[in-house]
Amino acid sequence: MIFPFKTTWRSRLDLEYLDETSERKHSLRARSGERLENSGVGKRLKQFADYASKETHGQVHAGGFFHHMILANADGSRSAPSQLTNAERKRRISDAWFKHLRKFPSSSENPVIQHRLIFTMSQPFHDKLVQSGINPDRVLQTTMKKVMRKFAERFHAHDAIGYAYGLHHDTDNLHVHVALCPRTAKGAYVGCSMSSSAASGNKNQMAYLMKCFEQENNRWSQILESPEKLQEHLSKQIDSDKLVFAPKLATAHMQALRSAQTAEAIRLQQFYQSIRNLESAIAAKRQFLAAKRNVNLVSRLWGRRKPKLTRTAERLADAVDRRSLREMQNLLFKIKRDYCAAHKRYAQTHGFNSYGNRSTQAHVHRQQGHKL
Repeated sequence: MIFPFKTTWRSRLDLEYLDETSERKHSLRARSGERLENSGVGKRLKQFADYASKETHGQVHAGGFFHHMILANADGSRSAPSQLTNAERKRRISDAWFKHLRKFPSSSENPVIQHRLIFTMSQPFHDKLVQSGINPDRVLQTTMKKVMRKFAERFHAHDAIGYAYGLHHDTDNLHVHVALCPRTAKGAYVGCSMSSSAASGNKNQMAYLMKCFEQENNRWSQILESPEKLQEHLSKQIDSDKLVFAPKLATAHMQALRSAQTAEAIRLQQFYQSIRNLESAIAAKRQFLAAKRNVNLVSRLWGRRKPKLTRTAERLADAVDRRSLREMQNLLFKIKRDYCAAHKRYAQTHGFNSYGNRSTQAHVHRQQGHKL
């Protein structure tokens, strides 16, 4: 992984640039003459469709103190970021950003609005993660958050920074764009200097960011050295079900598996369906827990205090629900690992993709024959 680029913007806040599916990004590509489907750009990352999810593809997220600022709804309740549409999330981030900057007006005629950073993943490292069944999106996202947290601890201790970010798969290297707010939660200026000077007060924050990024790169390289180290690391992660990705089965692949009807093909289909069912169940459980928290919050805002026995029973029920959710996540992680191994064996033994294409072509020919 590398950290190659930084710019400072004084003109405007450009959150649309963080969204790889936005009209702004499309127009930028059009102006530069890029046509991803007809050029070499991004072709090596076509496999991202296997691991990219609705949580990362084309989404803009809030980080640091902005994460908490965008949760409040007009009625006093709170919505998890995942419950908001991408457009609503961008609107709330933008509103919170300028509201925060207005609290700490600058004496400069042309004040800084945002620092733009780009964290990039090298292609060899990306491919190594994919081959190990690890979601590169998740690794890059968690690495970026960890580095930004270290940045805040190093230069703004006892304070907090705010930022927004979006993952991009539209070039030959997976990367994440970060918009960093120039004011901390308490109003201190957030610098991103590329030099160190006692006279100017510059602290070369960029060198520190790159050092932290390199440390994370080395850590992951050690984890990927052996399957045993990787398994040990994943088993300790609370988000292990998201770190491991399940290669998607296209329509051609599903048709091929149904046509084969071997024990391996049936088992692969069962694994895949179990993953989809568990993912839906986990999403529903999270929505249920979020709804319960909102109801309790509204009740407290209205001053409706429940009897002590009721509160105790609800806390116990919440603990059971959280434990149940964690058990579902652990089960999903194990099924994904088994599915990835089975998918890899099937692809190596039967030429999964080529067999899927032949099956689809045969199906098309049969349909054409029936029409004739």
